[in-house]
Amino acid sequence: MGENQLAIPLPQAEKAKVAYALNLCAVSISQIIDSRDMIVLKQEREAILNNLNLQNFVKHPALLDVLKRILDTITFLEIQAGDMSFIEKEYQHKLKNAIWSAIPSPGVLLGGGSPVAIAIAVATQIGTGYMNYRKNKSQYLLDREKSEWELRRHEIEQLYGLRAQLFETAWKLSADYDFDDRYRLTEKQLSRYSEALLEPDPLKRFERLDVMADKFAAFPPYWYYKGNAAMEVFRSDAYSFSAQFKRIAIEAYETFHTAHFAFLREDIIAASCCLEHISLLEPADAIIPELLEKALRFAGENYDVLQQAVLVYLQRRDTDSIIGPLREMIANDYNIGLNGDLLSRIYINRNNRDDYAKLLAIAPEHTFEWSDNAEIAAEAFYSVKADNLAKEFEKLAKRIVPKLKAKQLSEEDRQEFAAVVGALKTFFEESGPIGSILTDISTDFSLKRSERLIALSRQLGESLRNVDFQTASAELANVIHRISIACRG
Repeated sequence: MGENQLAIPLPQAEKAKVAYALNLCAVSISQIIDSRDMIVLKQEREAILNNLNLQNFVKHPALLDVLKRILDTITFLEIQAGDMSFIEKEYQHKLKNAIWSAIPSPGVLLGGGSPVAIAIAVATQIGTGYMNYRKNKSQYLLDREKSEWELRRHEIEQLYGLRAQLFETAWKLSADYDFDDRYRLTEKQLSRYSEALLEPDPLKRFERLDVMADKFAAFPPYWYYKGNAAMEVFRSDAYSFSAQFKRIAIEAYETFHTAHFAFLREDIIAASCCLEHISLLEPADAIIPELLEKALRFAGENYDVLQQAVLVYLQRRDTDSIIGPLREMIANDYNIGLNGDLLSRIYINRNNRDDYAKLLAIAPEHTFEWSDNAEIAAEAFYSVKADNLAKEFEKLAKRIVPKLKAKQLSEEDRQEFAAVVGALKTFFEESGPIGSILTDISTDFSLKRSERLIALSRQLGESLRNVDFQTASAELANVIHRISIACRG
């Protein structure tokens, strides 16, 4: 067949944009059909209702129809889940009543008469009740299966109707925009893509993604995940050829940026792609400021990604762009220990007493004491933090060790203690003094040597009090805050 003469004339990039919008709908439908998990359904509904960038999204009636059909299907599946629950409850209730009806009535047991007559009457009623119970149970089971099938039949109609709507949308978009049909993702391709993303080995994951590259030209998230797998291979010591994967990862991230359209108001994949791309570049690379600005913008209220962007800005000594994000995270109690530290440093360095006073009122425990020198303020602040952490860790040990000694330690206690020790081990070299103490604590805890643990905890506390927090990283400041909270549990 030749080119569609009635199609809207568009450059290739715009055709890819239309295909990407279609593929986003296809991915949403695939996730709904494959999982039918209530959390996934809510996420898909949230993405459509509250995260679509309507200014940038392709305006076509067919896309609007399929989006509405997706929302209708999500609503149906949520209602169906509730109906199924009531069907099961009703069945169990009827079954319980049938069991009670099979038991002889008190009148037969207490009515008097000869023992033989009572025995015959009881036997007769039990026999009749048992047969009625068997008959009723079969009927109730049949009723339940009919009700469940009725719901499943409607579900099949809904899901196949959704597939049909997607096909109709693809047909209309293809007719109107005449994009290459290779851009359109099929259910089989999406299924293999989803399976590839679950592969734990980064080299195998990369290979599985790489062999399907020609099918995902109009689906930018693919290029992020391919780049991410390549980056993991590059950072791994398991492969002699890992160095070559740095360039492969960068090229995949660059392809993502070129192919990406801002269809979502908050886009975790786009923000993560920018940050991972930056991590592979030289510090003076000219593209970094642009990537950072995008990461900050696309992170939105996803504070874990926003926090990473803030830390990269700090490494570049750029504090102008992060005051707003820091204030937002503090206002919403996200990593308030770390972010209070960072924001108070900025205010002190800028001699901004007014904003400092507001921060002090909002987060007094996580704000440096005012000083003309931010580094001196930081040292004093973290000396207090370290002392508090040491005390909290000693309290944790005193709470856990008696339970360990009495063999009454719960799995929750075990996990809590191991998590705290593990978090600290992440930030101290194993060969160093604190790392060595933590290794001894882990060994004695696993071997249940309760006698030594208290002494080792005191020793660890003294070592923590002597950490030079003037040179401590932001990550270490953060872990101190998190462990202080965990220890109070």
